Amino acid sequence: MKLFTLPFHNFGRGVAVAVIAVAVSGVVLLGVTWYYSGLIEEGAFKIDLDADEFDLEIVTASDDRVSFGHPSGEGRWVQPGTWGLEWEGGFGQVGDLLSDDDDVATREFTPVDGRPEPGTPARLTREAFPTDPLVAHELAFEEVIFTGPPGELGAWLVGGGDDDTWVILVHGRAGERDEALRILPAIERAGMSSLVIDYRNDAGAPEDPSGYYLYGVTEWLDLEAAVRYALDRGAESVVPYGYSMGGGIVMSFLYNSPLAGSVAGVVLDAPMLDLSRVIDLAASQRNLPGFVTSAARLVTEQRFDIEFDDMGYLDDVDQLATPILLFHGDSDDKIPVETSDELAEARPDLVTYERVPDAEHVHAWNMDPERYESMVESFLSAVSGG
Repeated sequence: MKLFTLPFHNFGRGVAVAVIAVAVSGVVLLGVTWYYSGLIEEGAFKIDLDADEFDLEIVTASDDRVSFGHPSGEGRWVQPGTWGLEWEGGFGQVGDLLSDDDDVATREFTPVDGRPEPGTPARLTREAFPTDPLVAHELAFEEVIFTGPPGELGAWLVGGGDDDTWVILVHGRAGERDEALRILPAIERAGMSSLVIDYRNDAGAPEDPSGYYLYGVTEWLDLEAAVRYALDRGAESVVPYGYSMGGGIVMSFLYNSPLAGSVAGVVLDAPMLDLSRVIDLAASQRNLPGFVTSAARLVTEQRFDIEFDDMGYLDDVDQLATPILLFHGDSDDKIPVETSDELAEARPDLVTYERVPDAEHVHAWNMDPERYESMVESFLSAVSGG
């Protein structure tokens, strides 16, 4: 009787093919993750001080309306709300969308610094006011210097610094102080001084030793230096106010600084609460499989000496002890709104949450300035005992 036997020569060939296929797949995966880790470094960590491109072209402009050509598809140019219109050497403010035909949008317009000529390249910006507090709102301010671990840092002090509570405003990644101009009048109406700060890696500021943005891992020390400056100038308490990456800086400060006890309240606008989730969102927009994204994060940590766990601020929310006013748009394509949802759900005792329909990244004020400012004023009055 003949026993059944495996065809070992065919089996061996099959194993060899399988081994080669696995090896090739591994090399391909390594190549893809290595490449994507480079994109992560470039897009998330490298210092970027370049201005946004002028992607619009003025068609006509009058004292009450402006028309401009724009790229095809959806974009800020047709979003409702209040926006800045910037061109070389000039600035205006746009309001309601009046029409959008054949990639030419017409919107309400208020000239602030000049009026653009037809053919002028321009851009829309969420920073709806130009230059500084005096030009933007006729608010007197002082240019001040405070010293942090990386060296001297600049700030605008608005309101004279005579108030018991100071609001300390922290802009987002690659941003500037003008991000805070939208909310300064509301803070002034609430009877508080504002300190609008620079921090490491800003234009004209010292660079972080790593050469990277670190989403609060080191930047919280600069916020701490600003808080110390406020307290030394006579403030009894502070309200850190963080936009985007600035929100991560505020959270890191709350967890790490011995001065966190001086915080009366916190305002967060589209805060960066977990950089891994931000990377996942960007990868999903590129249709990258989740396992590739996870592998790329590991490669990024090894290649560039980065710890993503250090840039996640949701695991320790039980440590938080101060009221938080939280804004986040549900159409944010940069920072997942779900991270703010989780913060609000985890600490309903502390968090007042405004989840703004149809708002994109840090656009909550632009979509409804009156409501946004009213909520900030009420919150500030409450935390200051006013």
